[in-house]
Amino acid sequence: MNETGDATSMVGDAPALDARRTFPGDPEQCREARLWVRTVMRPFPDAADAVEVVVSEFFGNAVRHTASGEPGGEVSVELSGGDGRPIRLSVVDQGSRSDRPATAARVLAPTLSRPDGRGLFLAAALSSEWGRSPLDGTGTMVTWAEFPPERPHL
Repeated sequence: MNETGDATSMVGDAPALDARRTFPGDPEQCREARLWVRTVMRPFPDAADAVEVVVSEFFGNAVRHTASGEPGGEVSVELSGGDGRPIRLSVVDQGSRSDRPATAARVLAPTLSRPDGRGLFLAAALSSEWGRSPLDGTGTMVTWAEFPPERPHL
């Protein structure tokens, strides 16, 4: 995967994605992740807004709920797919925080009494599929979502 440079290539007549960037695990870096995703997603305008919203939610969760938000932590963002395949957003965190037990990611129905807990609800609504799973035996986790490269125009 490409860490910073050109993240798209052409396969036949269709663009394809293969990009990865690692950010410091700081809440202020969420904006940088969104801007990077916006740039990488230019060839896919129908999916770009949804991917940008979901990367914000996944990045924020990684910093808030995992070791990625501890001093020296990092969050990696990957984009792949295109060329007729679903666009896949993957956000890789560094696993459980040292001061908190691991908990399962779950979609909560939004309520007026809770100011938080809407991120995975939005991810589920904006993507065709999403999930969270261990990446390797080190506790590292990947939260991913897939999006159709072309959304129907209504």
